[in-house]
Amino acid sequence: MTSEPFMNFIKRHLKLLVLLGLMLCTASLRAATEEEMMKLEAEMLKHIQSKDRDTFFSVTEKLKEACREHGNERLFYRAWMNQAIYEATQQKYEKALLMVRDIKDHALKEESVYGQYAAIHAEAMVLLQKQDYQEAEITFVKAVEFMHRHFPNESAGEDLQELMRIANHRKDPKAGELYARQMLNEPNVAPIHKGRALYRLSQMAFKKNDVEEFNRIYQEMMILKQSDGIATLKPLVEVNHCIMNRDFEQALRLAGELDPVDCAERKAIIYHRMGDDANAFKFMQQYKQISDSIILVSHGNVVASCYVQMNNERLQLEQALLERENNRLLNYLFLAVAFVLLLLLLFVAWRGRRTVRILRRDNKALIYEKSDSEQALSDLNELSYYESKAEMELDQPFIPNVACDELTDDTQARCRRTVAVVFQTELEDSLEMKTNPDALKQLLAHLLNYSARFTEKGTITLHCAENGDNILFSVADTSAGIGGKQTVIGMFSEQNNRIRYVGMNFNICQSITRLLHGRIWHDTEYKGGTRFCVEIPKLPPQLSKSA
Repeated sequence: MTSEPFMNFIKRHLKLLVLLGLMLCTASLRAATEEEMMKLEAEMLKHIQSKDRDTFFSVTEKLKEACREHGNERLFYRAWMNQAIYEATQQKYEKALLMVRDIKDHALKEESVYGQYAAIHAEAMVLLQKQDYQEAEITFVKAVEFMHRHFPNESAGEDLQELMRIANHRKDPKAGELYARQMLNEPNVAPIHKGRALYRLSQMAFKKNDVEEFNRIYQEMMILKQSDGIATLKPLVEVNHCIMNRDFEQALRLAGELDPVDCAERKAIIYHRMGDDANAFKFMQQYKQISDSIILVSHGNVVASCYVQMNNERLQLEQALLERENNRLLNYLFLAVAFVLLLLLLFVAWRGRRTVRILRRDNKALIYEKSDSEQALSDLNELSYYESKAEMELDQPFIPNVACDELTDDTQARCRRTVAVVFQTELEDSLEMKTNPDALKQLLAHLLNYSARFTEKGTITLHCAENGDNILFSVADTSAGIGGKQTVIGMFSEQNNRIRYVGMNFNICQSITRLLHGRIWHDTEYKGGTRFCVEIPKLPPQLSKSA
C-alpha cells in the first residue's frame, strides 16, 4: 500500500492543519496571560493586609501594567482602587482621597464607565474607614445608583452589604431592612450576600412576631443552604423557627446550645409564650445580668471587614489558579490530541469506514477521561456538661472558613470600639472536616471571648491552617492576657496586684478539646501578646481507621 494518495490528501487539507496549529498556539498564549494576571491579583490581595507598602505597590503596578497591555479594564481599576483602600487602612486618608480623584479623572478621560464606578466605591470605602458614616452612606448609595444605571444586569451587593453594616452601626432597623430587601432584589446577587440579607430579615421578622414572614424567609434560607452551601441557618435561627411555630420543647433543647446571652434571652421568651412567667422572669434576670456585663459595640471594624472580604477574594483566586494548574496539562493534551486526531481522522477517511468508527471510539474515550462577660453560672453548667461526657458524635461536616467568618463577626459585636477582630486562613473555602460542629464552634467562641475580655485595643486574630491530618486554629491578641507578669489561678487572674474573675473558658476548652480528640496549648513563644492554639483532626479516629 503506497502512502502517496494519503500525502496528497493531506496537502489538500493543509490550510485546515495550519489553522488548528495557530488556534493551539493562540489558546496557549491566552491561557498563560490570564493565569499570570490571576497570580498577580492573588498576590495583590495577599499583600494588602501587610504593612510592606513597597511590595504591595510593586505588585499592583505590575498588575495594572499587565491589564493595560491586555485590555482588562475592570481588573485595572480594581487594582488602582485597592491601592487607595490600602492607603486608607494605613490611616493615610488624604493620600487615599487624592488617589480616588486620580482614578475618577483617569476614568473620565478614558470614558470608562466602570472606572467611574470604581472611583465612587473607593471613595465610599475610604470614608467608611475614616468612620465618617454619614458621608460613607451617601457615597455607597451613589455607587448603588450608578451600578443600577450603567450595569443593570449586575449586582450592587458589595455596596449594599456595607450599607447594611452602616445601618446596624446607626441602630436604624428600618434602613437595615430596606437595604436587605434591596439586596434580595439585585440581579445575579452572590449567594453570600443573599444569605446575609436573609439572616438580617429573619431577625427583624422574629422581633415583629410575624410568623408568616419569618417562615417564608426561613424556607428561602433552607433553599440557599441546599443549593449553594451557604451556612445562614445559624443555631439562633433554628431556635427562632421553633419559637415562632410554637414547638417550645424543641426550642428549649436547641436554646441550650446557644451562647449564654442568647440562651438566657431565648429561654425567657419561650417560657413567657408558654405562660410560665416565673421561669420567664428568672431567665430574663439572668439575661440582663449577663448582657449588662458585656461591652457591646454597634459596628464592626471596617478595616477587618475589608481584609476579610479581600481575603475571601484571594482564596477564590488561589483556588481557581490551582484548578487551572491541575488542568493545564490536560488542556494542552486535549488540544494536542485534537491536532493529532485531525491527522488520524484524515487518514481514517482515506482508509475507510471501519477504521473511522474505531478512532472515534478512542477519541471519545480520551475526552471522557477528561467545596468582660460574666458567665460564672453559665460557665459552670457548660463545664459540667462537657466534663460529664465520655464521648460525643464526631461525624458531622464542618467547613472551617465559613464557621470562622461567622465567629469573627459575632465576636466583633462584643468587643470594645478600639478592637478589630480579623479572620485569616490558609485553607481552601471548600475544605471540610468531620467532627462535632457545635462543640468546635463553641470551643473557638470561648477562645475569642477570652481574648475579647482582655484586649482593650488592638487586634484579635483567628487563624486557620492545615497541619498534616489536623486543622490548626489559633487565636492571638495584642493584650497582656496570661503572658508577661500575669498568672492564672484557677478561675481568677492576678494583674497589677488585683484579682479578677476570668471565667472558665480555658477549662471548658480543654474539656471540649478532649472530646474532639484534639490538643490545646498556650503558645508561650508568641511575643505579640497572647496566643492559644487548638489542633483538631480533620477526621475523628474511628473514621480515620475506617478510611
